[in-house]
Amino acid sequence: MEFLSVSGASASDVAIIVVAALFSVACFIGLIVLLCRFAEFNGKVKNTVLILLSVLAAGFALRLVFALTIRGARADYGTFITMINSLKTNMSGYYTGDANKTLYPITYFIYLIFGGLSNAMDLASHDLGMQFMVKLPLIIADLLTAFAIYKIADRYSNKAVALTLAAFFAVCPIFFIGSTMWCTQGCFTVMFACFMCYFLARKKHALTILFATLAAFSSKEGIYLFPAVSVFSVYHLIRAIINIRRDKPSGSAILDSDYRAVITVPISFVLSFVAVYLLGLALVHSHSYNPFVYIYEFLLAPLKSWEYFTDGGLSVYSIFNRSGVAQGARFPAWLFMCLFAAIIFAVVGIVYFTKRNRATMVLLIAFSLLTMQVYYPGTTAVGMQSALAVILAAYALNRDKRIIYVLLVVGLCFIVNNLVTLGNMGQLNNLTDYDLGAIDSATSGIKAVTITCSVITVIAHLYFTVVAVSIGMTGQRRLLGTQRSIGGSIKEFFAVNRGK
Repeated sequence: MEFLSVSGASASDVAIIVVAALFSVACFIGLIVLLCRFAEFNGKVKNTVLILLSVLAAGFALRLVFALTIRGARADYGTFITMINSLKTNMSGYYTGDANKTLYPITYFIYLIFGGLSNAMDLASHDLGMQFMVKLPLIIADLLTAFAIYKIADRYSNKAVALTLAAFFAVCPIFFIGSTMWCTQGCFTVMFACFMCYFLARKKHALTILFATLAAFSSKEGIYLFPAVSVFSVYHLIRAIINIRRDKPSGSAILDSDYRAVITVPISFVLSFVAVYLLGLALVHSHSYNPFVYIYEFLLAPLKSWEYFTDGGLSVYSIFNRSGVAQGARFPAWLFMCLFAAIIFAVVGIVYFTKRNRATMVLLIAFSLLTMQVYYPGTTAVGMQSALAVILAAYALNRDKRIIYVLLVVGLCFIVNNLVTLGNMGQLNNLTDYDLGAIDSATSGIKAVTITCSVITVIAHLYFTVVAVSIGMTGQRRLLGTQRSIGGSIKEFFAVNRGK
């Protein structure tokens, strides 16, 4: 506590960090116990809708408490306030060509509604009502993500497990840091990504591409989904072309499941980008109407133009003390981006083509997101949340307990590092910017904590690589067996058993 206090955190900050970490551990224990209890459940769950609504209500209540007592990272929170204030004055001059310092198009479109309501009620930037209006859409996005995870697990497991995973997402602190304690538009990316995984698993090409596009234009982490989605879509497109050349269908037969990808894939890509472009015109019309400029500035430019190698993130660069360090003038950003994309495409393609399993593809999406957060420059302390929810969705589809190992380790590192960074900046509170004084950046986070958590996260990523290849290429999974007691469940969770 003394070390944190010297660095800028107070005793109350330490209490929040400790309570959140311990509560997260308790949530993981509860998750393991319930997953073991319902591992082979084949009965009916009574009052499913009521239970799900209760779970979502509990998640909303928890988020609301933290949302109104912790304003969050002032720089990120200020991005929302700047946008809302721009609606009062010069709405058309908000975007000036730097996607890293503004809301993304989909997020901007959402806040046209909530920002307009805030201005109509004449809420000041420091009002608690404004804080509620800023965070309410993020909280709603979280709850929709919980619903998406429920839908995935309900279709590919059973209702008891589905409700368990939804409840875990709803109440575990590692999943609501972004919406309540930090305040980041990445919450929308997480939501769209999970719905995308649901539709991908159901082989709905059009909806998969649509939600991937929405994710890409809601925060800079959304583009990380593109390699896996493009591999999946292009494979089914090519296979449909081959089937058509072989079978030569005529008339409405072209819409059969073996052939329809030849229509749905290209049309969905075009229409999704057109729809997002039209929505985004509210943001960029004063800057440029050129759709290629639009795509470049929101999808490609952030990949090669970052302020620091990492800004307090769980990254390999933190291990080498590069947090808060800008790239050198000779750093080959474009070359690095292309090489990294090639590696991700290759790994996803090789593993997916081995089994061509949609559950494996969701696992590879989670792997891609985690890889980008650990190894790609430009990550932040809150960026890791984009991977955590998709890792949970990957478990819902694959049910391999090794995926929960990864989620447990990375999730706990994430919550500790994230809250320590906020506490060290003196921003785990509800003070106004005037009372807070000079705002330090996330780079001032306690380096020992960030380095330690980054080392553990890198090791977890290496383990996840082995797990993804093992599941993708062999199809063997380590499933949880049925257990009733807490001790038996914990023992079953950590037991080394053979794949099934």
